[in-house]
Amino acid sequence: MPSSRPTGPDYVRVGFTVLPRWLLWLVAALVVVGGGSAGVLLAVAPTPMERAERAAADGALSGLPSRADSGSSVPSAVVPPPTLRSAEPTRSSAPSAAGTSPVRPPAETGPARPDDPGEVVEEYYQDIANQDFAAAWELGGRNIAHTSYAKWVAGYDTTASISLSSVNTVNPGRVRVLIRAIQADGSLRVYQGTYTVSGGVIVGADVTEK
Repeated sequence: MPSSRPTGPDYVRVGFTVLPRWLLWLVAALVVVGGGSAGVLLAVAPTPMERAERAAADGALSGLPSRADSGSSVPSAVVPPPTLRSAEPTRSSAPSAAGTSPVRPPAETGPARPDDPGEVVEEYYQDIANQDFAAAWELGGRNIAHTSYAKWVAGYDTTASISLSSVNTVNPGRVRVLIRAIQADGSLRVYQGTYTVSGGVIVGADVTEK
């Protein structure tokens, strides 16, 4: 925009102010006659337009808005949105695995013993044939061996195989048997007699060799 200030040889720039030459001569005269103070203040006092231009220039240099823009609203500081808390996992109402006692399998029990006296005697000799002497001992061997477990087991060292040829229940709790035992040398030994059974175990025996 072109300046509206007067220019030419009749005007002199003093700072930001353009003054006519006659005003300078007037100021000089006032200084001589003792009115220097008033003349100097008049000479250096900027006009309202110069004040506005100076304020605009100061704002451009400092980077701050000029006074002419002081009426404009300055945006307030932007407040960051509140930080959202991460969603907490939903607590289950079911008890945790750590708070419950582990489920233990039922204790293993041995095979059920037969109730029939004849079956008890048959199982007893089946255990001996399978060389499961511990089971036969618990099924009644301890009651009829009349010796230690080791000596009772040693008594079968020369027996290659053993079996029952017949099993007959004479009366409740008493069983008649015929036993065939093949020895290690191939010979056959035959025994017969009766066994008494009570509570699922052999409690007595009356057996002799034929």
